[in-house]
Amino acid sequence: MSMGLAVAQNLQITGVVVDETGEFIVGASVRVVGASGIGASTDVNGKFSLSVPRSAKTLHVTFLGMEDVNVSISENMRIVMKESAQALEEVIVTGYGNVKRGDFTGAASKVGMAKLADVPTVSVGAKLAGSTSGVQVVSTSGQPGSVESIRIRGMGSINASNNPLFVIDGVPMMTGNASAFGYSVAGNSLLSTINSGDIESMTVIKDAAAASLYGSRAANGVIVITTKKGAAGKTRFNFNADGGYSEMAVDYRPTLDGPDRYDFLYTSRYNQYKDAGYADEVAAKNATDWAKNYGSEPGTGWANWRDALFRKGGFQNYRLSVQGGNDKTKIYSSLSYSKQDGVTVQSGYERYTGNLNLSQKEGKFEYGGSTMFSIAHQKVNSEGTSYSSPIMAISMTCSPSDAPYNPDGSINISSGFKAFPSPLANPLYSATLNYDKSDITRTLNNVYARYEIISGLSLKESLSYDFIQTNNRVWWDPRSNDGRSSSGVYQRYMINRSRYVLQSQLSYAKTFNNLHNVDAIVSYELENNTEDYTYANGNTYSTYKLNEIINAGNNRASSEVDQTNLISYVSRLNYNYNNKYYIGGSFRRDGTSRLAPDKRWGNFWSASASWRFTEENFLSSFKSILTDGKLRASYGVNGTQPLGYYDYLGTYGYGYKYNGVSGMVNDRLNNDDLTWEKNYATNIGIELGILNRISLLVDYYNRDTKDLLFNKSLSRTTGFSAQMSNVASMNNRGFEIELKTTNIETNDMRWVTGFTFSHNKNKVEELSTPDQKEIIDGVMIYRVGNPFFSYYLYEYAGVDPKTGKESYYVNKEGKEREITTDYNQASRILAGSTYPKLAGGITSDFTWKFIDFNFTLTYSLGGKILDRATWLQSNGGINPAFNIPSYYQIDKAWKKEGDVVEIPRLVYGTLAQPSTRWMLSNDHLRLKNITLGVRVPTNIVKKAGLERVRVYASGSNLLTFKSKDLYVDPECPVDGLVTYQSPALRTITFGLEIGF
Repeated sequence: MSMGLAVAQNLQITGVVVDETGEFIVGASVRVVGASGIGASTDVNGKFSLSVPRSAKTLHVTFLGMEDVNVSISENMRIVMKESAQALEEVIVTGYGNVKRGDFTGAASKVGMAKLADVPTVSVGAKLAGSTSGVQVVSTSGQPGSVESIRIRGMGSINASNNPLFVIDGVPMMTGNASAFGYSVAGNSLLSTINSGDIESMTVIKDAAAASLYGSRAANGVIVITTKKGAAGKTRFNFNADGGYSEMAVDYRPTLDGPDRYDFLYTSRYNQYKDAGYADEVAAKNATDWAKNYGSEPGTGWANWRDALFRKGGFQNYRLSVQGGNDKTKIYSSLSYSKQDGVTVQSGYERYTGNLNLSQKEGKFEYGGSTMFSIAHQKVNSEGTSYSSPIMAISMTCSPSDAPYNPDGSINISSGFKAFPSPLANPLYSATLNYDKSDITRTLNNVYARYEIISGLSLKESLSYDFIQTNNRVWWDPRSNDGRSSSGVYQRYMINRSRYVLQSQLSYAKTFNNLHNVDAIVSYELENNTEDYTYANGNTYSTYKLNEIINAGNNRASSEVDQTNLISYVSRLNYNYNNKYYIGGSFRRDGTSRLAPDKRWGNFWSASASWRFTEENFLSSFKSILTDGKLRASYGVNGTQPLGYYDYLGTYGYGYKYNGVSGMVNDRLNNDDLTWEKNYATNIGIELGILNRISLLVDYYNRDTKDLLFNKSLSRTTGFSAQMSNVASMNNRGFEIELKTTNIETNDMRWVTGFTFSHNKNKVEELSTPDQKEIIDGVMIYRVGNPFFSYYLYEYAGVDPKTGKESYYVNKEGKEREITTDYNQASRILAGSTYPKLAGGITSDFTWKFIDFNFTLTYSLGGKILDRATWLQSNGGINPAFNIPSYYQIDKAWKKEGDVVEIPRLVYGTLAQPSTRWMLSNDHLRLKNITLGVRVPTNIVKKAGLERVRVYASGSNLLTFKSKDLYVDPECPVDGLVTYQSPALRTITFGLEIGF
């Protein structure tokens, strides 16, 4: 009777728990407030069922990563949970275990990939731009698949790597440039072989607290990639498809149109004749004849080489993934296809990827593995000062008076290079004949097994294998100007790169008396890297149809196998008391085959501590305002290996002859003193959470890099002029700020914004000897006490009103500086640096019911770049067939004494003089990416048997705000020197996402 009465007094309720996108939340805890023991968990469809007392009023719902929810009880409930806004509680993935943000004693930033998944780019690295402080991402070229320069807290090396270490699911992966040829600065990025749709998150580790765990590879920071895994619950399929178009993100190096160029040629030649003493009539006639010869309108009309050599690029991407499992078995798998056509007919990137991730748990034993397979094809056009480069063609060599096509529409093979007459110089013609291609096949595999020995103590064994095969092919057709003199040239590189990593790891985590928390790891690791390459070259082809090496009249080949090993012993210990006081330490000992036996081993370590001061009783009254706060500090040492595998070895080279007899010579001296570059890094930071809506992270860091590899001068009696030695030192110091605000948060609307600010000051501390204070290298100077990439230029003083010539400052010690128009009397100064004073990003993430909208802005302030295309900057031209930059407008040029103008007097034959006139401000603000999505209402989607349908539009590099005087792309090479690099692409796509 009593049991029946109790049931009659209860109310049966059912409901479903979902996130803001409508996704079911599996395993959420649903509890009755005030009633102990009454609760349930959601099933694979997010559903729950409860028998609750009729007196109960409220349910309390919790799930990891989501904000707790208290809701009034009703019979059929739909409970929506929101992602936690408390940034201090996010999980930081270090590659050696996961740590809550509040328990982490180092400096790191986590980048979730969900909001960046729709950004139209094949590059994983490009998606980091603007997302976190202290990270600078610069593409070497705008061509699809090109290599990015990624810098964390500045430049840490001169002649070794400056790129961070990438770790994927705990295993260091191969990155960098897969291409062996350098005819294009774009390269072929190994990061582009990874499907970003398979990435759950990326964590940027900046200081030594966690980076020192990676020892000799972590001097420039670590980026830890976490891939998507299987999950218990209903098997879910997700399909994405998007496509769109691309174009140049900026008006790159605009030039004068046909009529204006004609006027320029006439004026500059007329002034030259007048300076030579010719009468007005003679000077005018000669200048007219000359201008007509080089600047008249062709019979087919003024040429538009930009339209001829460039096109609308295209972008398409398709991804299908499946995720599911149960309490024991979990699976994630995906297939994807991406294709991006560049804005020239010779540039493009195509990629196929597959991914499989499995895990199985049986009691105390867990095992699993993952495999990623990728096939990529890249085409690139020549860049820099190559005469077949379309970028150089539109900027310099192909003028409006030089027709790309004949009157019948066929390609005019004699046009394009009147500056350097050749019957086959038309770059459009070369683009149809020549190619520079690379094919990459990559497989990245990992298997592991973990056994829990006792509670808290487990042993993990893992083996990973990364294999990359690159096939580079370059063909210069005998019908093109590049291949004409050699009757065709074919070059081929076949490179096999492989890396296997074996890890044995013992980990322990335990809490004692609910106060003392201990987390420790010891590990043994073995890494092997092998490069096996074959190069072949052929020329003198009897036909252009059969261009393999075997058909060449002359051919040659070479091959080489290089191998390096790394052995490591790793340990880490973290302790915290009552989640309030934290200390941590790590020690790693690395041995590398890249150094001589006596220098082979290096020790790397870190120590860190933090205080979560908001857990103190004296701040309890402020807990509602200051919801979280932590002070932290760290110090440690990590390092960098030499780039070369055998740089310490003295070697002999073969193929030399003496007195007609084949022999060999000593081509490298023994270098037994070669050792590690080392970074000594200090970091002090504070993290604050305010009102559960604002999170603030502020870090100050100092990084001293010692034993830098630098060329040290040698006595000529050795037979060599210099040798790479550990002699230089450098310092980077600065601050970083990350501010995240939750501006609006209601049941239907959420708006979160983020701001990042970074300032880094780079300084050279020492060069090859203590007495050497500077090294001058052309327009660059490496001077102790100043940034490494600094410009050493003559100081431009404007246009001389009296003569119309360029004028320069002359600095005299103890006297007021003077102005001269004689370039040889001018003074050179340290004029500036490529490093920005402030850089960062602005992000915004907005959702309202079924609409989502997010964007990222990137900015840079205070940096300078130097235009090295000085042959264009001669105030009158040095070759009449060249294009003329649009800044040479006649109405702005000097004409008579007393004129105060921007452009000097135009005189043909004036030599180009590099000075601060061509040092340009790199200040800019760029809309890096933007996405607008709309979810179809759930009731409509369910009728179609689907779970989710979303349509979206996305774009990258849509807007760039910069100085009008900056006529190249603001994302320039790291040294700031620009010639003819392909600018970034503006891409717009439209997509569809389906979940079922």
